Amino acid sequence: MASYETLTYEKVEDRIFRLTLNRPEKLNAMSQKLLRELDGVMEEFEGEPTASVLIVRGAGRAFCAGYDLQPTQQPGSGFTVHNDRTNLHKMVDRWQRLWALPKPIIAQVHGYCLAGATELAGHCDIVFASEDAQFGHPAGRALGILPTLSMWPILIGPRKTKEYFFTGDLMSAKEALECHLVNRVFPKDQLEAETLAYARRVAMVPLDLLALHKASINRWLDVMGYRALEQSSADLDCIAHQTETVKNWMKASREKGLKAALTERDRPFTRK
Repeated sequence: MASYETLTYEKVEDRIFRLTLNRPEKLNAMSQKLLRELDGVMEEFEGEPTASVLIVRGAGRAFCAGYDLQPTQQPGSGFTVHNDRTNLHKMVDRWQRLWALPKPIIAQVHGYCLAGATELAGHCDIVFASEDAQFGHPAGRALGILPTLSMWPILIGPRKTKEYFFTGDLMSAKEALECHLVNRVFPKDQLEAETLAYARRVAMVPLDLLALHKASINRWLDVMGYRALEQSSADLDCIAHQTETVKNWMKASREKGLKAALTERDRPFTRK
């Protein structure tokens, strides 16, 4: 196996492999390096003949807080609509590749699963969550939409998706279970054992049949047009980045610092 710096990839036991996002000091925020290493793991996992199922989890206090917000470029430093749109579509391609991998992938979610992390979990086949898990896109208050919408309109329906995207509020694990965003919820201290127990049951089925089960269900979504939905969302996110709201927030994050800008963004939404 290759060596990685921002994540770990290991064989847990026969036919079961595990990917751990490993930036706990940053709540496993997905940097460009982590995303490139994720690409490497997908390549390894797909090509490993002894691998049948992959578990994806996060180290430390959270599954993942979303994308690592890199310092924004100054005006005139090379940012263009073309570059932005190209990068967004590359992101969509990454998550669609994860979705299309011909082997089952299980997300093991605890703590925060925010913004881009909901894209990661949303493109896994199964999601098990701990009771403390929280899902949402608070970045939608000032930074734009999710390029893939995290498959929420498909998974939980348009009304629930709008309810949470319109405000950026967080969804509890309990409600995520009720609206079918996750498959099962467990006490935090049981999440890892229960996830592994399910993975063992999956691994008992021959890989050729697992791959066909997954392909047949994914084909239904292909026919429904989910790929076009995500590509269109990426284009709309590109448009969102040209709005005054997003430009003003990016300016504030440069001038005041990311933490201060996030605090100012979320203050009006804090429940009294």
